[in-house]
Amino acid sequence: MESRIKVIEGDITKSSTFGISQDDLHTLSKDINVIINSGAIVKHFGNTKEFESINVKGVKNIIDFCKKYGKRLLHISTISVSGIDKKDIMEGQSLFTENDLYIGQDFTNIYVATKFEAEVAVLEAIYDGLDAQVLRLGNIANRYSDGVFQRNVSDNGFATRLKSFIQIGAFPKYLLEHELEVTPVDLAANSIIKILNHSSDCNMFHIVNTHLLSIPEFIQTLNNLGINIIPVSDILMNDIINGMLTNDERKQAVSGIVQDLNEDKKLIYTSSVKFNCDFTENYLKICGFKWKKLDKSYITKYMTYFKKIGFINY
Repeated sequence: MESRIKVIEGDITKSSTFGISQDDLHTLSKDINVIINSGAIVKHFGNTKEFESINVKGVKNIIDFCKKYGKRLLHISTISVSGIDKKDIMEGQSLFTENDLYIGQDFTNIYVATKFEAEVAVLEAIYDGLDAQVLRLGNIANRYSDGVFQRNVSDNGFATRLKSFIQIGAFPKYLLEHELEVTPVDLAANSIIKILNHSSDCNMFHIVNTHLLSIPEFIQTLNNLGINIIPVSDILMNDIINGMLTNDERKQAVSGIVQDLNEDKKLIYTSSVKFNCDFTENYLKICGFKWKKLDKSYITKYMTYFKKIGFINY
């Protein structure tokens, strides 16, 4: 690894030179030909100026660097720009494909808003001649191979929601009719490398595992692991949450889902936006990559890791 990987500490918010030394800048300008930009604040709340500085200004600085030195850019974005995280924003259901950018989404979420703005900047640069691709990632989760995940797992929205439901011991019954989109991080990385290794005029991809995970199967696997979590009505779920919010010793348990409550204090996890990945899936198949189906074995590795690091106890 030491012979082929060099770490250079910089700051993408500090112009297109990234605040690094002239020697390191010379190395970057001469010895590399592709930049994968995965630098971003991915929390869904925080300081607006910080989000704009890193998620937008930082991307524009990277674009300037790529233009100046003739580098190819793979920009990591999120499927959340589709508006899927904003519930019931439009009447009916809108389909969001790799050909779509703005379909009437409401960008009240600062993370999604800045990621959308960054996409626009990259697409404008492509129009001006930059060789670049935008990769919209789905719900990135634990590795498929061994269940290992990011160190700062408490910053991951899906993981903290799951933790809250487990601590509560219940979840909305209507979710049994739906499926989970879970994209293991190692599979996502492999798909990105496939795209990197093939030159193409295509510039938008949805890096999303198309094998959705059945929620009943997910819950059954949790039960088999000794995690008791039951489906309840919206009314009972509402009563449980309200009761816990008034209990200082237990209100922390709902911290992972409290932001998902609507005005009626109901948990809404369905969206009027449905994303489509047909083009990317077919493209990846041609490149020799196929998504893997998630089963009980993966769920077990997933939960075992969270138990090992003390994030979820059962």
